[in-house]
Amino acid sequence: MSTYDHLSPLAQKLGAWMARQCVDGLPAHVDEGLAKAFPGVEAKQIKLALAELKADGLVELSSAINRAMPSVRTTIALFVAADPAITGHDPRKDAVLLARMMIENPRLGNVRELEAAADWPRRRFNPAVGLLVPLFPQNRMRTPIQNEYPVLGFIDGDDEIVSLRRFVQSHTR
Repeated sequence: MSTYDHLSPLAQKLGAWMARQCVDGLPAHVDEGLAKAFPGVEAKQIKLALAELKADGLVELSSAINRAMPSVRTTIALFVAADPAITGHDPRKDAVLLARMMIENPRLGNVRELEAAADWPRRRFNPAVGLLVPLFPQNRMRTPIQNEYPVLGFIDGDDEIVSLRRFVQSHTR
């Protein structure tokens, strides 16, 4: 999390721990195991470190009455920040590769076909796809409720191809 050097050491450790726990690269709720993974750290310190992560968009927090810890949900931004150090893959660079593949072959707007063409483990694939989601209007994505991918597909028209090209250009300078 090198671009996040402003985070406290505990916030960096929490972020790295949450990213390591993820097996599919999708945002997810973190269970009570978070506090158990840091047994020597007071709940107040953990909550403050989580607030740091939230301030940078790396997690989402929600509080509930009678809960010592807030509910924590990871975000794609956490994987973008942590994965280069944790998995050895940079989701930004991977997203550029996927965008190029989609530009060359619009049939790869089907995420299952894109995954097969990339031939990456899902833990690497999903954060990269998650970075492409903001490039597409809601009505140009297939977003049924499912838990395999950020979306099931993209509809690639001329406007979307232009967005993908601009994404590639802005991330390869």
